[in-house]
Amino acid sequence: MMNEQPHAQTTESEQTNVNGTPLPAPTIIDIISIIADKVDPILKIVTTMAERMLKSKETEARFRTRMAWVAVVIVTLIVGVAGILTYVGKVDGSTFGFLLGLIVGYVLTFIRDAIRPSSEE
Repeated sequence: MMNEQPHAQTTESEQTNVNGTPLPAPTIIDIISIIADKVDPILKIVTTMAERMLKSKETEARFRTRMAWVAVVIVTLIVGVAGILTYVGKVDGSTFGFLLGLIVGYVLTFIRDAIRPSSEE
């Protein structure tokens, strides 16, 4: 039988210092610290993007609230003027009823869209 002895293979990836002695293999702590150094800039970018998106959502919510108040003021103004004109006799009662029904439908549609927007973005 042939008596083969396994020979040690050296790889080119082994690092040596100036004297030619092999350097110790990196520990798990060294590897984690290297990965953490690489991940830190990515985490900063993701955090910045998340903060900007949150600020954008807050701005959008404030805008929607302002527009809701504008709509309430306009609807109240229309109903008030139509009520006064009906009381004075310039507008017929059936016209006032039609206008009031139109506005109630508008308000209900506005509330529905505010609660559940038709197109999710």
